[in-house]
Amino acid sequence: MKIRVIHDFYDKENDLELRKVREEYEVTEERGRYLVDFRVAKEITDPEGGDPESPVEA
Repeated sequence: MKIRVIHDFYDKENDLELRKVREEYEVTEERGRYLVDFRVAKEITDPEGGDPESPVEA
C-alpha cells in the first residue's frame, strides 16, 4: 500500500524517523490501515483508466 503523510510523526517502526507532510512511501497493508486510522496518512490510490486530461476521441 502506498500512503501520503498528512501530519508529521515519528515512525516508531523505522527507528523513529520523522515522516513529514506530503512524504509518500510504501508500507504493508496492515501498517497503512493503522496510520490512516490514526489520521496521520492517507492512502494513495492509482487512478485506473489512462490520462484523465486527454480529450476523449469519438
